Amino acid sequence: MLEVGAFQPDERTEWQDYVLAHPSATVFHRLQWSDAVVEAYGHRQVHLTARRKGRLVGILPLMEVRSMLAGRALVSIPYATYGGVLADDAEAGRKLLQAAQQKCRQDKWKLLELRHRDKSGLDLPTIDRYDTFRKRLPEKIEQVLDGLPRKARAAARKGRRELPADAVVIGPQYLDDVYKLYTVTLRRLGSPNYRRKLFQALQRSYGSDCVVLLVRDGQRPIAGVVSFIFRDEIVPYFSGSVEAGMSRNANNVMYVHLMEYAVRRGLKWFDFNRTRRDNQGPYDFKRHHGFEPTPLQYQVWLSNGGEAPNISPSNPTFALAGQVWRRMPLWLTQAAGERVTKWIP
Repeated sequence: MLEVGAFQPDERTEWQDYVLAHPSATVFHRLQWSDAVVEAYGHRQVHLTARRKGRLVGILPLMEVRSMLAGRALVSIPYATYGGVLADDAEAGRKLLQAAQQKCRQDKWKLLELRHRDKSGLDLPTIDRYDTFRKRLPEKIEQVLDGLPRKARAAARKGRRELPADAVVIGPQYLDDVYKLYTVTLRRLGSPNYRRKLFQALQRSYGSDCVVLLVRDGQRPIAGVVSFIFRDEIVPYFSGSVEAGMSRNANNVMYVHLMEYAVRRGLKWFDFNRTRRDNQGPYDFKRHHGFEPTPLQYQVWLSNGGEAPNISPSNPTFALAGQVWRRMPLWLTQAAGERVTKWIP
C-alpha cells in the first residue's frame, strides 16, 4: 500500500537524502529553501511525503500563500523557479497530486501551482510562458572563455581589460552590496524586489553552497550575483547591476568568472535559470552566451475550475504599474517591494 501524509520534523534527514538522490531534484527542493521562506515571509509549510511499505518514494514541497492577485494558493515552491513533485514512479506522483488537490478543496484554497523543471507525467494544464537555460561546463578553466560565442567572448575580454585586475571578489560579506544592486535592477525593470531578510536567511541556510560574487570598479559595486550550489551544478539566482556596470560589460565579466569558479570547484553544470520568452533582453543575453532554451513544465490546478491567473509582468494589466514603479524613488520601491512580494510568490 502507498500512503501519503504530512511531512514530519523527524523525516528531515530522509527528505534531504531523497532530494540529493533524485534525478529531477533541484536546489529548491531542499528544505533550506522553504525554511528561509518561512523565516522571511511567514508562509506556512504543508509539505507532503509518499511511502510504500515504510520507504520514502515521493515528496511534494508545498507552501500556503495568500496572494492579492491569485487568491489563496498552494505553491511548490514560492520565490523559486523550480519545484513540484518528486517521485519514484507514476503512482506515487499521482497520489501526491491527489493529496494536494484534496487539501485545496478541504481548506478552500483556490490554486495549486507546481513549478516542475522536467515533465512530470501528471495530467494537468501547463503554463507555457517560461524557458530555462542550462548547459554543461567545460573541464578546464581556460575553456570557459574560449567556449563562449564570439560576441560574448569579446565583451568579456573587453570588460576584463577595462576593469581593475581585482574587480571580481567572492565572499559572504558582499551579500548586502548585491542586494542593493538587485533592488536597483528590479526598479529599472518595473518589478518589486524580494525582502532583504530572504537573502540573509538563504545565505544562513545554504552556508558554503551560497556563493556571493561582486564586480567592483574601484570600490564602487557595479554588478553582482547570488548563486546556489546543488550536487554538481551552480544556479545563479539573484543578480543586479547599475547602468555604469552594463556599459563596462560587468555582467559578461561576472558570469564568465562565475563559470570559472564553478569549474575550479569541480562542478559540471551551469543553470542560468528561467526567463519569460517575452523578456527579450535577458532572454537574448543567455542565448548569446551559448545557452539554448528549454520550455519549463509549470502546471496548475484550480479547485473551482476556470483559467489560472497570469500575475507575471507579461500581463498587459500590469504594464502601467510597471511604468509607475520605474519612476518611484529607490528607497520607496525597496520598502514597498519588501511588503508587496509577500503576496507575489
